[in-house]
Amino acid sequence: MANPPIRLLDLMRQTEDPLVINLAAGIPSADFLPLDALRTALEGELASRAREMFSYHRPEGASLLREAIRDYLGVRGVGVQPEQILVTTGCSGALATMMNTVLKRGDTVVCEGPAYYGQLELLRAIGVKFRTVNTAVGQEPDPGKWEKALKAKPKPKLLVVTSTLSNPSGATLKEEWRPRMVEMCRKMGIPILEDDIYGDLLGRARPKPLRAYDDGSTVLYVTSFSKTVAPGLRIGFALPGKWMDAAADRQCRQTIHGGVPPEFITASFLRSGRMEGHLEMLRSVYAKRRELAGGILSRELPEGVRADDPSGGYMLWVRGGRPGLMEDVSKQCLAKGVAVVGGGIFFANPPKEACFRLNCARATPEDLARGVGIFCEVLKSAVVRKK
Repeated sequence: MANPPIRLLDLMRQTEDPLVINLAAGIPSADFLPLDALRTALEGELASRAREMFSYHRPEGASLLREAIRDYLGVRGVGVQPEQILVTTGCSGALATMMNTVLKRGDTVVCEGPAYYGQLELLRAIGVKFRTVNTAVGQEPDPGKWEKALKAKPKPKLLVVTSTLSNPSGATLKEEWRPRMVEMCRKMGIPILEDDIYGDLLGRARPKPLRAYDDGSTVLYVTSFSKTVAPGLRIGFALPGKWMDAAADRQCRQTIHGGVPPEFITASFLRSGRMEGHLEMLRSVYAKRRELAGGILSRELPEGVRADDPSGGYMLWVRGGRPGLMEDVSKQCLAKGVAVVGGGIFFANPPKEACFRLNCARATPEDLARGVGIFCEVLKSAVVRKK
Protein backbone atom coordinates (compact mmCIF):
# COMPACT_ATOMS: atom_id res chain seq x y z
CA MET A 1 0.00 0.00 0.00
CA ALA A 2 1.36 3.44 -0.96
CA ASN A 3 2.14 5.87 1.83
CA PRO A 4 -0.28 8.82 2.07
CA PRO A 5 1.16 12.09 0.74
CA ILE A 6 2.75 14.51 3.18
CA ARG A 7 0.48 17.43 3.94
CA LEU A 8 1.05 20.98 5.12
CA LEU A 9 -0.74 19.84 8.28
CA ASP A 10 1.88 17.14 8.88
CA LEU A 11 4.81 19.54 8.48
CA MET A 12 3.31 22.14 10.80
CA ARG A 13 2.72 19.50 13.48
CA GLN A 14 6.48 18.91 13.59
CA THR A 15 7.33 22.51 14.37
CA GLU A 16 7.32 22.29 18.17
CA ASP A 17 9.07 18.92 18.62
CA PRO A 18 12.14 19.77 20.79
CA LEU A 19 13.82 16.47 19.94
CA VAL A 20 13.96 17.17 16.20
CA ILE A 21 16.27 19.52 14.27
CA ASN A 22 13.62 20.90 11.97
CA LEU A 23 14.95 21.70 8.49
CA ALA A 24 11.59 20.84 6.92
CA ALA A 25 8.82 23.36 7.63
CA GLY A 26 9.45 26.73 5.99
CA ILE A 27 9.04 28.77 9.16
CA PRO A 28 11.34 31.54 10.41
CA SER A 29 13.23 31.49 13.70
CA ALA A 30 11.53 32.80 16.82
CA ASP A 31 14.96 34.10 17.95
CA PHE A 32 14.69 37.14 15.68
CA LEU A 33 11.20 38.38 16.44
CA PRO A 34 11.09 42.17 17.10
CA LEU A 35 9.66 41.54 20.57
CA ASP A 36 10.51 44.91 22.11
CA ALA A 37 8.87 46.78 19.25
CA LEU A 38 5.82 44.51 19.31
CA ARG A 39 5.49 44.91 23.09
CA THR A 40 5.64 48.70 22.72
CA ALA A 41 3.02 48.53 19.95
CA LEU A 42 0.70 46.38 22.06
CA GLU A 43 0.97 48.58 25.12
CA GLY A 44 0.43 51.74 23.10
CA GLU A 45 -2.66 50.40 21.33
CA LEU A 46 -4.15 49.10 24.57
CA ALA A 47 -3.67 52.50 26.18
CA SER A 48 -5.23 54.45 23.32
CA ARG A 49 -7.63 52.13 21.48
CA ALA A 50 -8.57 49.22 23.77
CA ARG A 51 -12.32 49.40 23.07
CA GLU A 52 -11.76 49.39 19.30
CA MET A 53 -9.27 46.53 19.60
CA PHE A 54 -11.83 44.18 21.11
CA SER A 55 -14.86 45.10 19.00
CA TYR A 56 -16.18 44.13 15.58
CA HIS A 57 -14.87 46.12 12.64
CA ARG A 58 -14.83 46.20 8.85
CA PRO A 59 -14.40 42.86 7.06
CA GLU A 60 -11.69 44.40 4.87
CA GLY A 61 -9.50 45.08 7.91
CA ALA A 62 -8.74 47.93 10.30
CA SER A 63 -8.40 51.28 8.55
CA LEU A 64 -5.19 52.06 10.45
CA LEU A 65 -3.57 48.88 9.17
CA ARG A 66 -4.68 49.37 5.59
CA GLU A 67 -3.26 52.91 5.67
CA ALA A 68 0.04 51.58 7.02
CA ILE A 69 0.12 48.88 4.32
CA ARG A 70 -0.47 51.55 1.67
CA ASP A 71 2.69 53.33 2.84
CA TYR A 72 4.63 50.06 3.11
CA LEU A 73 3.74 49.17 -0.48
CA GLY A 74 4.52 52.65 -1.75
CA VAL A 75 8.18 52.23 -0.77
CA ARG A 76 8.19 49.03 -2.85
CA GLY A 77 6.83 50.70 -5.97
CA VAL A 78 3.18 49.69 -5.61
CA GLY A 79 0.72 52.58 -5.49
CA VAL A 80 -2.67 51.73 -3.96
CA GLN A 81 -5.29 53.28 -1.74
CA PRO A 82 -6.40 51.75 1.60
CA GLU A 83 -9.80 50.79 0.18
CA GLN A 84 -8.03 48.55 -2.36
CA ILE A 85 -6.45 46.42 0.41
CA LEU A 86 -8.04 43.31 1.92
CA VAL A 87 -6.47 42.16 5.21
CA THR A 88 -6.40 38.36 5.57
CA THR A 89 -5.35 35.62 7.96
CA GLY A 90 -1.80 35.19 6.74
CA CYS A 91 -0.75 34.74 3.14
CA SER A 92 -2.50 31.36 3.08
CA GLY A 93 -5.77 33.11 3.81
CA ALA A 94 -5.11 35.57 1.02
CA LEU A 95 -4.29 32.77 -1.42
CA ALA A 96 -7.39 30.79 -0.46
CA THR A 97 -9.69 33.78 -0.80
CA MET A 98 -8.32 34.86 -4.17
CA MET A 99 -8.18 31.35 -5.65
CA ASN A 100 -11.72 30.56 -4.60
CA THR A 101 -12.93 33.91 -5.90
CA VAL A 102 -11.44 33.47 -9.37
CA LEU A 103 -11.44 29.70 -9.95
CA LYS A 104 -13.90 26.83 -10.17
CA ARG A 105 -13.54 23.06 -10.55
CA GLY A 106 -12.14 22.03 -13.92
CA ASP A 107 -10.32 25.32 -14.63
CA THR A 108 -6.74 25.15 -15.88
CA VAL A 109 -4.02 26.93 -13.89
CA VAL A 110 -0.45 27.69 -15.01
CA CYS A 111 2.05 27.53 -12.16
CA GLU A 112 5.72 26.95 -11.42
CA GLY A 113 7.35 23.55 -11.11
CA PRO A 114 8.30 23.33 -8.28
CA ALA A 115 5.75 25.49 -6.47
CA TYR A 116 4.82 26.05 -2.82
CA TYR A 117 2.93 22.96 -1.65
CA GLY A 118 0.40 25.13 0.21
CA GLN A 119 -0.57 26.69 -3.11
CA LEU A 120 -0.87 23.27 -4.71
CA GLU A 121 -3.04 21.93 -1.86
CA LEU A 122 -5.42 24.86 -2.19
CA LEU A 123 -5.62 24.45 -5.96
CA ARG A 124 -6.19 20.70 -5.72
CA ALA A 125 -9.01 21.29 -3.22
CA ILE A 126 -10.73 23.48 -5.82
CA GLY A 127 -10.23 20.77 -8.44
CA VAL A 128 -8.18 22.59 -11.08
CA LYS A 129 -6.00 21.14 -13.83
CA PHE A 130 -2.30 22.03 -13.77
CA ARG A 131 0.05 23.22 -16.49
CA THR A 132 3.58 23.83 -15.17
CA VAL A 133 6.62 25.85 -16.20
CA ASN A 134 9.96 24.53 -14.90
CA THR A 135 11.78 26.96 -12.60
CA ALA A 136 15.20 26.86 -10.91
CA VAL A 137 17.86 29.34 -9.75
CA GLY A 138 19.83 30.34 -12.83
CA GLN A 139 17.18 28.79 -15.05
CA GLU A 140 14.30 31.16 -14.45
CA PRO A 141 11.87 30.89 -17.38
CA ASP A 142 11.67 33.98 -19.56
CA PRO A 143 8.31 35.42 -20.65
CA GLY A 144 8.43 33.38 -23.86
CA LYS A 145 8.20 30.12 -21.91
CA TRP A 146 5.33 31.45 -19.83
CA GLU A 147 3.62 32.63 -23.01
CA LYS A 148 3.84 29.16 -24.53
CA ALA A 149 2.12 27.66 -21.48
CA LEU A 150 -0.52 30.39 -21.46
CA LYS A 151 -1.35 29.97 -25.17
CA ALA A 152 -1.83 26.20 -24.94
CA LYS A 153 -5.38 24.85 -24.95
CA PRO A 154 -7.54 24.93 -22.97
CA LYS A 155 -7.03 28.57 -22.07
CA PRO A 156 -5.93 28.84 -18.43
CA LYS A 157 -8.03 30.80 -15.96
CA LEU A 158 -5.08 31.93 -13.80
CA LEU A 159 -1.28 32.14 -13.66
CA VAL A 160 0.11 31.59 -10.15
CA VAL A 161 3.70 32.69 -9.46
CA THR A 162 5.87 33.49 -6.46
CA SER A 163 7.78 36.25 -8.19
CA THR A 164 10.72 36.71 -5.77
CA LEU A 165 12.54 33.89 -3.94
CA SER A 166 10.03 31.33 -5.12
CA ASN A 167 9.39 28.61 -2.57
CA PRO A 168 11.09 26.10 -2.76
CA SER A 169 13.39 26.78 -5.72
CA GLY A 170 14.55 30.26 -4.62
CA ALA A 171 14.18 31.54 -8.19
CA THR A 172 13.44 35.22 -8.78
CA LEU A 173 11.79 36.56 -11.92
CA LYS A 174 14.09 39.13 -13.51
CA GLU A 175 12.92 42.71 -13.16
CA GLU A 176 13.23 43.48 -16.87
CA TRP A 177 10.81 40.63 -17.62
CA ARG A 178 8.12 41.75 -15.19
CA PRO A 179 6.34 44.48 -17.17
CA ARG A 180 6.35 42.20 -20.21
CA MET A 181 4.76 39.39 -18.19
CA VAL A 182 2.01 41.71 -16.97
CA GLU A 183 1.31 43.15 -20.40
CA MET A 184 1.28 39.69 -21.97
CA CYS A 185 -1.31 38.44 -19.48
CA ARG A 186 -3.34 41.62 -19.79
CA LYS A 187 -3.63 41.18 -23.56
CA MET A 188 -4.51 37.49 -23.19
CA GLY A 189 -7.11 38.19 -20.50
CA ILE A 190 -5.44 35.86 -17.98
CA PRO A 191 -5.04 37.21 -14.42
CA ILE A 192 -1.83 36.69 -12.44
CA LEU A 193 -1.92 35.68 -8.79
CA GLU A 194 1.39 37.01 -7.44
CA ASP A 195 2.64 35.64 -4.12
CA ASP A 196 5.32 38.01 -2.76
CA ILE A 197 5.72 36.62 0.75
CA TYR A 198 9.54 36.32 0.54
CA GLY A 199 10.23 39.51 -1.43
CA ASP A 200 11.50 41.56 1.52
CA LEU A 201 14.15 38.94 2.31
CA LEU A 202 16.02 39.38 -0.98
CA GLY A 203 17.56 42.72 -0.09
CA ARG A 204 17.52 46.31 -1.23
CA ALA A 205 17.99 45.18 -4.83
CA ARG A 206 14.69 43.27 -4.81
CA PRO A 207 12.68 43.79 -8.00
CA LYS A 208 9.43 45.68 -7.91
CA PRO A 209 6.47 43.33 -7.62
CA LEU A 210 4.52 42.50 -10.76
CA ARG A 211 1.68 44.52 -9.23
CA ALA A 212 3.83 47.67 -9.61
CA TYR A 213 3.27 47.37 -13.38
CA ASP A 214 -0.51 46.93 -13.15
CA ASP A 215 -3.59 48.93 -12.22
CA GLY A 216 -5.40 46.05 -10.55
CA SER A 217 -7.03 44.73 -13.70
CA THR A 218 -4.59 41.83 -14.17
CA VAL A 219 -2.43 41.19 -11.07
CA LEU A 220 -3.93 39.89 -7.84
CA TYR A 221 -1.22 40.45 -5.22
CA VAL A 222 -0.88 38.54 -1.93
CA THR A 223 1.69 38.54 0.86
CA SER A 224 1.97 38.59 4.64
CA PHE A 225 4.24 39.65 7.50
CA SER A 226 4.65 36.06 8.71
CA LYS A 227 8.16 35.61 7.31
CA THR A 228 9.39 39.06 8.35
CA VAL A 229 7.62 40.44 11.44
CA ALA A 230 5.90 37.61 13.36
CA PRO A 231 4.01 34.57 12.07
CA GLY A 232 1.85 34.43 15.21
CA LEU A 233 0.20 37.72 14.26
CA ARG A 234 -1.31 35.93 11.22
CA ILE A 235 -1.50 39.18 9.28
CA GLY A 236 -1.56 38.92 5.52
CA PHE A 237 -3.24 40.95 2.85
CA ALA A 238 -4.38 40.90 -0.74
CA LEU A 239 -4.77 43.46 -3.47
CA PRO A 240 -7.73 41.88 -5.27
CA GLY A 241 -8.04 44.66 -7.86
CA LYS A 242 -11.31 44.41 -9.77
CA TRP A 243 -12.22 41.34 -7.69
CA MET A 244 -12.20 43.36 -4.43
CA ASP A 245 -15.93 43.25 -3.67
CA ALA A 246 -16.26 39.55 -4.48
CA ALA A 247 -13.18 38.67 -2.39
CA ALA A 248 -14.32 40.78 0.58
CA ASP A 249 -17.80 39.22 0.39
CA ARG A 250 -16.37 35.70 0.37
CA GLN A 251 -14.04 36.43 3.30
CA CYS A 252 -16.83 38.12 5.29
CA ARG A 253 -19.06 35.05 4.92
CA GLN A 254 -16.22 32.80 6.09
CA THR A 255 -14.83 34.75 9.06
CA ILE A 256 -16.66 38.13 9.35
CA HIS A 257 -13.19 39.67 9.79
CA GLY A 258 -9.74 38.85 11.12
CA GLY A 259 -8.29 39.27 14.61
CA VAL A 260 -8.46 42.95 15.50
CA PRO A 261 -5.68 43.15 18.16
CA PRO A 262 -3.04 41.72 15.77
CA GLU A 263 -4.15 44.18 13.10
CA PHE A 264 -3.70 47.14 15.48
CA ILE A 265 -0.32 45.83 16.68
CA THR A 266 0.92 45.36 13.11
CA ALA A 267 -0.25 48.82 12.11
CA SER A 268 1.61 50.36 15.04
CA PHE A 269 4.77 48.41 14.21
CA LEU A 270 4.67 49.54 10.58
CA ARG A 271 4.12 53.17 11.64
CA SER A 272 7.05 53.01 14.09
CA GLY A 273 9.64 53.09 11.30
CA ARG A 274 11.39 49.95 12.58
CA MET A 275 10.51 47.69 9.68
CA GLU A 276 13.43 48.44 7.37
CA GLY A 277 16.05 48.09 10.10
CA HIS A 278 14.48 44.83 11.20
CA LEU A 279 14.62 43.53 7.61
CA GLU A 280 18.30 44.45 7.32
CA MET A 281 19.00 42.39 10.43
CA LEU A 282 17.07 39.40 9.10
CA ARG A 283 18.81 39.48 5.73
CA SER A 284 22.22 39.58 7.42
CA VAL A 285 21.44 36.70 9.78
CA TYR A 286 19.90 34.54 7.09
CA ALA A 287 22.81 35.16 4.72
CA LYS A 288 25.16 33.76 7.37
CA ARG A 289 22.91 30.74 7.92
CA ARG A 290 22.73 30.04 4.16
CA GLU A 291 26.50 30.38 3.91
CA LEU A 292 26.99 27.93 6.79
CA ALA A 293 24.64 25.32 5.34
CA GLY A 294 25.80 25.91 1.77
CA GLY A 295 29.43 25.37 2.71
CA ILE A 296 28.66 21.99 4.25
CA LEU A 297 26.54 20.99 1.25
CA SER A 298 29.24 21.99 -1.24
CA ARG A 299 31.74 19.75 0.57
CA GLU A 300 29.56 16.81 1.53
CA LEU A 301 26.87 16.29 -1.11
CA PRO A 302 27.39 13.20 -3.26
CA GLU A 303 28.41 13.56 -6.89
CA GLY A 304 25.54 14.59 -9.14
CA VAL A 305 23.62 16.42 -6.39
CA ARG A 306 23.74 20.21 -6.11
CA ALA A 307 22.41 22.94 -3.83
CA ASP A 308 21.07 26.13 -5.43
CA ASP A 309 21.92 29.44 -3.71
CA PRO A 310 18.99 31.87 -4.07
CA SER A 311 21.04 34.87 -2.75
CA GLY A 312 18.31 35.67 -0.26
CA GLY A 313 15.80 34.22 2.16
CA TYR A 314 16.51 31.27 4.40
CA MET A 315 15.92 28.14 2.33
CA LEU A 316 18.12 26.04 0.06
CA TRP A 317 16.92 23.74 -2.71
CA VAL A 318 18.94 20.55 -3.14
CA ARG A 319 18.40 18.48 -6.29
CA GLY A 320 19.89 15.53 -8.11
CA GLY A 321 19.68 11.76 -8.14
CA ARG A 322 16.80 9.35 -8.56
CA PRO A 323 13.34 10.49 -7.35
CA GLY A 324 12.99 7.30 -5.30
CA LEU A 325 15.62 8.63 -2.89
CA MET A 326 13.32 11.23 -1.36
CA GLU A 327 11.12 9.08 0.84
CA ASP A 328 13.99 6.90 2.06
CA VAL A 329 16.25 9.86 2.89
CA SER A 330 13.46 11.73 4.71
CA LYS A 331 12.65 8.68 6.84
CA GLN A 332 16.29 7.95 7.66
CA CYS A 333 16.96 11.56 8.61
CA LEU A 334 13.93 11.68 10.91
CA ALA A 335 15.13 8.48 12.59
CA LYS A 336 18.35 10.37 13.35
CA GLY A 337 16.49 13.39 14.74
CA VAL A 338 16.52 15.61 11.64
CA ALA A 339 13.36 16.60 9.75
CA VAL A 340 13.81 17.29 6.03
CA VAL A 341 11.12 17.42 3.39
CA GLY A 342 11.37 15.54 0.12
CA GLY A 343 10.64 17.82 -2.80
CA GLY A 344 7.93 15.71 -4.40
CA ILE A 345 5.21 17.64 -2.59
CA PHE A 346 6.25 20.80 -4.46
CA PHE A 347 5.29 19.45 -7.87
CA ALA A 348 1.92 19.15 -9.57
CA ASN A 349 3.40 16.13 -11.40
CA PRO A 350 6.10 13.78 -10.04
CA PRO A 351 9.61 15.28 -10.39
CA LYS A 352 12.23 13.63 -12.60
CA GLU A 353 14.99 13.92 -9.99
CA ALA A 354 15.30 13.79 -6.23
CA CYS A 355 15.01 17.14 -4.48
CA PHE A 356 14.85 18.46 -0.93
CA ARG A 357 14.11 21.83 0.65
CA LEU A 358 16.24 22.76 3.66
CA ASN A 359 15.22 25.54 6.06
CA CYS A 360 18.34 27.33 7.38
CA ALA A 361 16.53 29.73 9.71
CA ARG A 362 14.90 27.83 12.55
CA ALA A 363 17.78 25.74 13.93
CA THR A 364 20.66 27.27 15.88
CA PRO A 365 23.94 27.45 13.92
CA GLU A 366 25.20 24.41 15.84
CA ASP A 367 22.05 22.37 15.15
CA LEU A 368 21.96 23.59 11.56
CA ALA A 369 25.50 22.36 10.93
CA ARG A 370 24.73 19.04 12.63
CA GLY A 371 21.44 18.59 10.80
CA VAL A 372 22.85 19.39 7.36
CA GLY A 373 25.77 17.06 8.06
CA ILE A 374 23.40 14.20 8.94
CA PHE A 375 21.33 14.92 5.82
CA CYS A 376 24.43 14.70 3.60
CA GLU A 377 25.56 11.50 5.33
CA VAL A 378 22.15 9.86 4.85
CA LEU A 379 21.88 11.06 1.25
CA LYS A 380 25.33 9.71 0.33
CA SER A 381 24.48 6.35 1.86
CA ALA A 382 21.16 6.23 -0.02
CA VAL A 383 22.81 7.12 -3.33
CA VAL A 384 25.32 4.26 -2.87
CA ARG A 385 22.53 1.78 -2.08
CA LYS A 386 20.55 2.78 -5.17
CA LYS A 387 23.46 2.26 -7.56
